[in-house]
Amino acid sequence: MIRISDDRALVMTTDFFPPVVDDPYTFGRIAAANAFSDVYAMGGRPIAALNLLGAPKALHEEVLAEILAGGADMAREAGAAIVGGHTIEDENLKYGLSVTGEVHPDRFVRNTGVQPNDFLLLTKPLGTGLITTSVKTLANRGPEVDEAIRWMTLLNNTALDVILEAEPHAMTDVTGFGLLGHLSEMLGNDALVAKIQMDSVPRINGVERCFKPKCRTRAARTTAAFLGERFTFHKEIGDWERELLLDPQTSGGLLVALPPSRAESLERQLRRAGLEQARVIGSVSSGEGPMMQVHAEPPPRSFRRH
Repeated sequence: MIRISDDRALVMTTDFFPPVVDDPYTFGRIAAANAFSDVYAMGGRPIAALNLLGAPKALHEEVLAEILAGGADMAREAGAAIVGGHTIEDENLKYGLSVTGEVHPDRFVRNTGVQPNDFLLLTKPLGTGLITTSVKTLANRGPEVDEAIRWMTLLNNTALDVILEAEPHAMTDVTGFGLLGHLSEMLGNDALVAKIQMDSVPRINGVERCFKPKCRTRAARTTAAFLGERFTFHKEIGDWERELLLDPQTSGGLLVALPPSRAESLERQLRRAGLEQARVIGSVSSGEGPMMQVHAEPPPRSFRRH
């Protein structure tokens, strides 16, 4: 965060990646939504962006134009202006944005600062990594693909003001490191134990059909290796559910840590605002951490009233 006045600060981020879907216009929209997501996760609003495009020389110009059109349309939806950019020749197609956003210094939210007794709330379902990989490796055209695209093109500004009014202790967007990877970042090196209730974790309908050897991502394996012993699964958690929690997301949801007294109300408000799968997925306690535990049993009755 760069403070430029008492009530204004700038935040900046960048993100770009290869296509995750076949349609170039849709890819542009997804890549832009993903780039804007980091600004929303800090409590800010994007105001300007620069295109970042790498493409093979032989790629038809119409394809590039469609990608840029998708990004421009998503920027307009976000209320941001694309003010330029840079294009390079590359062996593999890549697109994204460098984004500048604005935030009130008092509403800036970090991705650390989780407190004991906090609840954890996730605003979007998981599964985009498995599903988009199934498009590339298995030519999947099932209904779960359209559902994944719907979520990936939904900006994380949905009900952002409501989230900020709940005064979260910490917040991040769930992207390439999967739910467990980004939750680990939130816990930092603090003596905290995050307990995730698997039954409460939202997932895209049909994602389990994409759990096949060719769809398991290298990113999920890399995250699991990096986390090492910082997470444990209950023995009843299935292999595909374990993969889901490590699954790299594109334009994933916001993971919010906040006091229990405000979590249930926030969940209801988010669902009314159109985030119908927003859900409290776990809680945090003091302990020999940082550690993440994934439980199989249904949450107790007191889970929402802890």
